[in-house]
Amino acid sequence: MMFPTRRTLPAVISAALLASLFAAAPARAEDTPTWTFPTSVSLVSDYIFRGQSQSWGKPALQFSTEADHASGAYAGFAASTVSKHWLPGATMETDFSGGYRNKIADTVGYDVGVVYYAYPGGNWKKSAFEGYNDPNSLNTAEAYLALSYQWLTFKTGRTLTEYFGWSTNNSPVGGGFAGDSTAGVTGSTRGSTFYELNAAYDVAEGWNVSGQIGRQKIKNATGLDITYYKLGVTKALPAGFSVGVFYSGSSEPDAYKNFISLKNASTDSDIARKTVFVSVAKAF
Repeated sequence: MMFPTRRTLPAVISAALLASLFAAAPARAEDTPTWTFPTSVSLVSDYIFRGQSQSWGKPALQFSTEADHASGAYAGFAASTVSKHWLPGATMETDFSGGYRNKIADTVGYDVGVVYYAYPGGNWKKSAFEGYNDPNSLNTAEAYLALSYQWLTFKTGRTLTEYFGWSTNNSPVGGGFAGDSTAGVTGSTRGSTFYELNAAYDVAEGWNVSGQIGRQKIKNATGLDITYYKLGVTKALPAGFSVGVFYSGSSEPDAYKNFISLKNASTDSDIARKTVFVSVAKAF
C-alpha cells in the first residue's frame, strides 16, 4: 500500500522507467489525454496483505495515487497506516512503484514493474525481543509481472532484497515464531516469490464481485509459506464513493498463530486468521 520530499531509491527507479519507456513507446491518438492521475482515499477495518494483517486486526487509513502516461508508462505512490506489533518501529507503509502496462490484444494485457515498500522509522533493531533485534531494514523491493485476460489477472513477483528484513537473527528456527518452534528463516530471504490469480467482474451496474487466490513462498525458510485467498463485493456510490465487504483467509501456518507482538513482547494475534473486513473509499 507516495509523498517523497527527496529523490529516494524508488523515485529514481520510477523516473528511469518512465524516461526509457517514453522514448520507446509509440504516440497515441491526439484526443487521448497525455496524463491521467487516478487517486483514492480509503478506510479499511483491517489491512490485509497476502493473507496477513498489517494493522494487527485494527482499522487502517490508506491513500493511493498514480501518474499514468498515454504510452502505458506509470509511476505510483501509496500509503497505509500499519502496526508496530507486526512491523517493528513502523506506523506507516509507503509504496513507490513504476512500470509499464499495455495490451497485446483487445482482451489481453500485461503489466511489468517494480514496487518499493518503505517503512519510515521501521527497523528490526526496535523489536522488543532482545537477542533477536540486530539492525535490519524492513524496506523491500519487488519486481512483478501481470498478465490479464478480460476480467482475470495472473500476477507474480520476486523480491530484489530480503523479504521485509526477515533474517536468521530476527526470524530464526527455534525462536522466531511462538506458534511453531520448527518454523523460521534458514538463510537469505532475498528472492522470495509470490503467485496469485485475481478476478474482478461487474455483475450489474455499480456492482463488482472480486476474488483472489495466491501463494507466498519465503526463500530459505521452513514453515512460513502461506496460501491466501479473498472474496469481496463492492458497490459504487455517487460522487466517486464506494463500499466493499470482503472475506479473507489463508492456510494459516502455525507460525502465524498466536504471533507475539514485536512492540511489547506480551500481547499476541493470529496474523493470518480468517476474517471479514469492510472498506469505504473515495476516488478522485
